[in-house]
Amino acid sequence: MRKKSEMQKANEEFVKTYDDSKYPKPSVTADIVIFGMFDKEEDNYRKIAEKELKVLLIQRGAAPYEGCYALPGGFVGPKETIGEAAERELKEETNCNCNFLEQFGTYSNPDRDPRRWVISNGFMALVNAGQEIIQAGDDASDAKWFDVSFQEEAGIWNLCLTHGDEKLHARLEETTSKWDVKKKFKTIESDDLAFDHELILADAIVQLRKWITETHIAFRLLPEKFTLRELQQIHETVLDTKLLVPAFRRKVADLVEDTGEMTGDAGHRPAKLYREKR
Repeated sequence: MRKKSEMQKANEEFVKTYDDSKYPKPSVTADIVIFGMFDKEEDNYRKIAEKELKVLLIQRGAAPYEGCYALPGGFVGPKETIGEAAERELKEETNCNCNFLEQFGTYSNPDRDPRRWVISNGFMALVNAGQEIIQAGDDASDAKWFDVSFQEEAGIWNLCLTHGDEKLHARLEETTSKWDVKKKFKTIESDDLAFDHELILADAIVQLRKWITETHIAFRLLPEKFTLRELQQIHETVLDTKLLVPAFRRKVADLVEDTGEMTGDAGHRPAKLYREKR
């Protein structure tokens, strides 16, 4: 068997005569689904705030789909990896920093972009929303956090995104077969989001729900110090379900450590503060 290192000179000679025009080449982009966790506003200061999962959308400032909402993202440059492009676009379009950025899907429908053949790679970013100052930039005219709802009804998945009076909606059909290892969707109706970003966002929500039960990424949605109630709220909000307190605390017992500090919230009984166990 020949070694790759032995073929270097032969490869150099081959490339000199190789016809690069034989195969059409797509452009490549990175689109980023940025999730943040926020406290709901409460009229009663004695009530502990519930959590809300939000996604950051930008309003496109240029064609195609000028004025429509979309995920932040852009084209991969010739001297960068897809991951590097995602990091750059995240900063350029939102001024957002994060400590979690992970690829979760590839989108290659030939008609997904009206400009030309464009293959996109979906990335998920998780941010501590309370510490981020969002600022639209590059080709984005605005950036806003939208409440997220993704629920199934009679076999149809309804994606609803809300920011004040602005409501974005899409309907998707699940196409998962018994051989698929993750859910798959096709769009039935979506006139509010640019490109095929409703599909990318739907996949991201499903992936976040999977990862939060199998990994430690819930801590990326929290400040460094937190209560066990806050950690449970993160799981319940993402999974859209209530969890039994004793069972949840047994599950996370080996993942956290007591800081020895207590909360000082006015109106609430002080609670122990924990941090992720390193």
